[in-house]
Amino acid sequence: MSGKHLRKRGDAVVIRHGKVLLVKDKGAHRWSLPGGGVHKGERSSQAAARELYEETGLRAKKTTWLGSFKSAVTNHRAYLIEAEGHVHLKKGDELKSYMWWDMRSPIGVFGHVKVILGYYQKH
Repeated sequence: MSGKHLRKRGDAVVIRHGKVLLVKDKGAHRWSLPGGGVHKGERSSQAAARELYEETGLRAKKTTWLGSFKSAVTNHRAYLIEAEGHVHLKKGDELKSYMWWDMRSPIGVFGHVKVILGYYQKH
């Protein structure tokens, strides 16, 4: 990307009963996958699991590599995560809401979500 340093992000794809977990940040108009930036010395799989827990309270049991996608500013590294627990958003956190999406109903999602879910569907 012509010398640009891309921000590394670990994305969590959590599927339950054929639906994927999506989250929406406060002030955002589109849905995204749980996840966030990779800390120094941390693997992207660890970041995806950590962010999943921090954002939703779900604990990763098993993590499987899905693929990566480079957007203009972010290197998304996606993992299929088997998680235990129930979703609960922490009060005052950056997230506004969550949903379990059937991957068919028309909703507004960020472009990287569609690419990453394409990896899952080929998996």
